[in-house]
Amino acid sequence: MARGSGSGRTHWFLPLENAWVNKDAIAKSLAADLEMHLGQLEEIGAMVAAAHLEAAIESLCREFGIPRKASDTD
Repeated sequence: MARGSGSGRTHWFLPLENAWVNKDAIAKSLAADLEMHLGQLEEIGAMVAAAHLEAAIESLCREFGIPRKASDTD
């Protein structure tokens, strides 16, 4: 459930389980995009943010069975 601001109306959204989506393809695309941003964070020295993003990528890949390439940034 999500509430609209101000009007007092309530909006109901269908859960993703009720809509046809290719979750595996979306997860794979997100993982690739996040990997790119991980490199950008490391380039600017945002190492704490990079560590958090790395953990999120790892979790996403584990949940959807996406293989990861070995990182060469270690």
